[in-house]
Formats: sequence, structure tokens, C-alpha cells
Amino acid sequence: MQKTGIVSCGPRCLLRRATHGFTLPELIATMVIIGIMAAVVVPRFANRADFDVFGVTQQTRAALRFAQKSAIAKRRQVCVTIASNSLDLTFGTTFVDSCSGFTCAANPANCLTNPATGKGYTLPVTSGISITAASFYFSPLGKPSAAQSLTVSGGSSTQTITVEAETGYVH
Repeated sequence: MQKTGIVSCGPRCLLRRATHGFTLPELIATMVIIGIMAAVVVPRFANRADFDVFGVTQQTRAALRFAQKSAIAKRRQVCVTIASNSLDLTFGTTFVDSCSGFTCAANPANCLTNPATGKGYTLPVTSGISITAASFYFSPLGKPSAAQSLTVSGGSSTQTITVEAETGYVH
């Protein structure tokens, strides 16, 4: 903000001098607004576990949707293994019979590639957050082997992820 003041330099001339900076009321108003925001916003961020639960839930939903879409696109069975500390996506490996199809086995050579990293799709779960352990697969038509209801919890927050039995819809 620029203010202009008139300064006398004698009887023959008037000079204009520019002043720079903020006025005292402007500075005080800014500090009051920052103080109010700090008092209201900071306590909301004190319990980070609730935000972590939401983040892990969203990442898990996205990974399950990716697994289903990959199964359909590649026309292969995609296995989902959820442990207490990670989620892994792999392709079905050993053909059992025409009724059972392929089995899921932890084989790094059959990992589904994460498009973001170019490596095997493994999603680590944030420490302090727990997720229901599960092992199932999506068929080449995108249908899961069984309906799933996964619970993500931590802190005072709990969220549920559901995989529908007939359609494989993840919500």
C-alpha cells in the first residue's frame, strides 16, 4: 500500500514523498484474525488419527477399484491380500481346474503393477491404523470371489469399505 505525503522544502517548492508499509491498525487487525484462526483451526488438526483413517480408507477403495478394473482389462484373476500392515495386488498364478480357476499365491513375479510407481502394487497401512484382514480375488469379469466388508479404524474414527458380491462395486 502506498500513501503520499506532502513535505515542505521551503517557500519555493513542495516535494511529494512516498511512504511504504502498513499502518498500525492494519497490523493489529491482521494479528487478531491470525489469532482467531489459530484458536479455531489448530485443535481440529490435533487428532491426526481421524485424518489418517479417512486417507487409508480412500486409498484402499481406490486400490480395490483398480484391482477390479485391471481384472476386467487384462482378463485375468486379480488377487487382493489385505494384512494388518499392507494391501497387495497380484495376478492369479496356478490353474487348479475349470471350476476353481486360478489360485492366489504371494509371488512377486505376478504382482500387478502400480501405474504411479511402476513397481508391484503394495499399499502400506499407516501405523496406528488397523484394517480388517482379508484375502479374495476379482474374476476376469470383475466379480469378487465373495462379498467383503472391511473396517478401517484408528483413534476415535471407524469407516467401512464394502465390496458387493454380484457386481464388485466398491463403496
